[in-house]
Amino acid sequence: MEKYIVLDIARSHVSYAIVTEDLDFLEKGRINTDYHEKKDLFDPMIELIRRYKDEVNGVSITMPGVIDRETGFAYSGGMYNWVRNMDYAGEVSKRVDLPVVICNDAKAACMAELGYGNLKGIRNGLMVMILNTGIGGAVVADGKLLNGEHFAAGEFSYMRGDYKERDGVNDMFALANNLDGLSRCIEEESGKKNMNAMRIFAKLQMGDEAVLAGVRKYCDMLATYIYNMQCIVDSRRVVIGGSIADEKMIIDLIREAVDRKFDNFSYQNIFKPEIMECCFHSNARMYGAVYNYREVMKNRKAKESE
Repeated sequence: MEKYIVLDIARSHVSYAIVTEDLDFLEKGRINTDYHEKKDLFDPMIELIRRYKDEVNGVSITMPGVIDRETGFAYSGGMYNWVRNMDYAGEVSKRVDLPVVICNDAKAACMAELGYGNLKGIRNGLMVMILNTGIGGAVVADGKLLNGEHFAAGEFSYMRGDYKERDGVNDMFALANNLDGLSRCIEEESGKKNMNAMRIFAKLQMGDEAVLAGVRKYCDMLATYIYNMQCIVDSRRVVIGGSIADEKMIIDLIREAVDRKFDNFSYQNIFKPEIMECCFHSNARMYGAVYNYREVMKNRKAKESE
């Protein structure tokens, strides 16, 4: 049975796991890193991979940025400003002497749903990852992950909400509907400041009406963006991921907001998608990394045999 080392790169750390092809986690951990310079990330990451080199068949990495997952070429790296037009997977592979694949972190979460979760068997669908600082995303078209001409399909963060730019921070999806946007909506409705996800979940469970009003306001904005995406993709299902998906009540409120948006619009020509939460939550990107590794390696072998 094949085993892989999976690395999920974040701002200040790298989460890692040894995972089998059957998705069993044999070991998990985390190392602290910095992101300002290449060596600050590469040195500890390479050392980690070498520690497990003789135990695994390959390496699968997820990180922010615009990435060609078939070749491992990274056009950008999110907050990693030094990642620009580099053969990321190739550089790592040379240092560890193992096959290496890499993909965008939100797309990895989508691949987990596509391969094993709530997008499995869905011909056309959307994954929306609500993150602390932005919106990750991916599009499933004809049963496959849509890469786009420049491997940037699903970069939902930069969608505009108002062509007249009247809404300030609400004019871009990333700012309107990230977790800071949720906190801001609650502050506007209730006066409560610095509301993180856990405090929001607790207040909802306690029946705090002011917090509920703020969450509904947030969900209405999210429903507008989902409506806009649906006009283009015509998806059967939209899967919501990120820590917000851990609270079933918020998923229900998003579903209600989408119902209102679609049912009340004057032109009833757009089909309403089903709204579901992410299956795998905190493990989504690692499961998706396994799916990505197996798909990429299968494609490479098919090309070699042609």
